[in-house]
Amino acid sequence: MRSSHLCSLPLAVMFLTTPSAAQQTTTINGTSGGTTSITVRVTYQQNHGPAAGLRIELLSSSGASVGDVVDSRTTDGNGGLTFDGVDSGFYRIRVSGSDVETTTSDVIAAGGVIGPHRITENMQVRRTSAGSKAEGSTVTANIPEAAQKEFKLGSEEMDKKHWEEAKDHFQKAITLFPKYVEALNSLGLVEIQLKDGEGAVKAFRSATQIDPSLPRANLYLGMFYYDNHQYKEAEPYFLRSAADQPQSAQILTALAYVELQNGETELALTNARKVPALPDHKQYAISHLYAAQALAGRGKDDEIAKEYKEYLKEAPDSILAPRVKDALAQLRPK
Repeated sequence: MRSSHLCSLPLAVMFLTTPSAAQQTTTINGTSGGTTSITVRVTYQQNHGPAAGLRIELLSSSGASVGDVVDSRTTDGNGGLTFDGVDSGFYRIRVSGSDVETTTSDVIAAGGVIGPHRITENMQVRRTSAGSKAEGSTVTANIPEAAQKEFKLGSEEMDKKHWEEAKDHFQKAITLFPKYVEALNSLGLVEIQLKDGEGAVKAFRSATQIDPSLPRANLYLGMFYYDNHQYKEAEPYFLRSAADQPQSAQILTALAYVELQNGETELALTNARKVPALPDHKQYAISHLYAAQALAGRGKDDEIAKEYKEYLKEAPDSILAPRVKDALAQLRPK
């Protein structure tokens, strides 16, 4: 009997029904375990001055692994900000910007049960050398004072969740300085809150053309093109996201699917097979079907069968399970 595989299955269905990486793990809501306020203060290593206008991300953490983005904000003029109402759990803080080296904190225990109710995390970041990010450093150094003022006002409104007011200030900052990458990135985040997908894509694309390393921008653009079946366009953004969050089962699953659609079966197989070793991998059991599809036509029915069996073990009640069982039954016995 010839080998069979699930090339016609709607393989994107499980990924599309999972939460986004920014919402997947922990929400900033109160629980019976108590909540924590985490204040972050960032200074530069070189002069110990406050690091204003940097992106601060609150990340879920599991042991040595860095998880998904829970919340993100921008440091004020004093290099500080506060995440209020953080649920009980383990977290890390990641600091990034166009002219600094991305820096991640040690694990922080938050919540009334496992940690204190108030935490202050003091972090230092190192500016990148002029040679390593010449364009980004030059751009940052040349930002007019008026643009910086608008960005600061926008960041303050953003932290208050005053999205329209924040958008207005960020747009003014960009008008004054079109290459203001932090303002473009923040504008994209605000557009998401305002449910303006077109505006978010425009802002994020402009930001990543200046600084390709922006985590939220890359993830949003990857998912946008993924949802619109533009897999060639989605792939570079997912590659950057996977490099930034190598322990994210969600991102690797999406990347494997995109690579399959782009005819890159070896790359798809490699990334799909990384998923089962990661936390929360059972939510992305469909990665086994991506691996099976990448193996199709190679005379490796035993490996395909193994992937099908693992899928059925992890997702026995899935809407795809009956079709997987049928495909498994059609494989040549070994």
